[in-house]
Amino acid sequence: MFDRIICPLDGSRLSAQAVPYAGEVGKRFDAEVVLVRVISPSGLAIVPQATGTDSAITSDIIAQDARVKDVDNAANAKRYLINWVASLKAQGVKASYQVTLGTPAKAIMELTEAQQASLIVMMSHGRGSFKRAIMGSVADEILRRSSVPVLIIRPKGTDEK
Repeated sequence: MFDRIICPLDGSRLSAQAVPYAGEVGKRFDAEVVLVRVISPSGLAIVPQATGTDSAITSDIIAQDARVKDVDNAANAKRYLINWVASLKAQGVKASYQVTLGTPAKAIMELTEAQQASLIVMMSHGRGSFKRAIMGSVADEILRRSSVPVLIIRPKGTDEK
């Protein structure tokens, strides 16, 4: 039924609470769990071209700093996911990881399709409907647009309405 399970993690303790659920489903169905971390690209990487020499040098420095920041963020995400993958493998679960740049919901949906995943397991941040309307919700967007089943775990003690 489930061959590949996508489990998005944002680096928070809350999102990591989805890993045991994904691992349990993976173990029961002998499915691979793919842990995913989406890194939002640094907005500084897109710097308009300057006309003056000093401005051009400053723009180049800003763009280079943004690229370095993106690489550092991706390296940190990779280390984070490797630890979770090792934990799942120690429990006998097939697991891998993927770090990608982009906007979270869109990148998760694209990866789900590319990996031919059959389930997405993720945490809800427990925001009420008002906060979700103002701030948006990755879980909400994925739930509404996914072509595969989505298991959303609500954190204990939240009162979503």
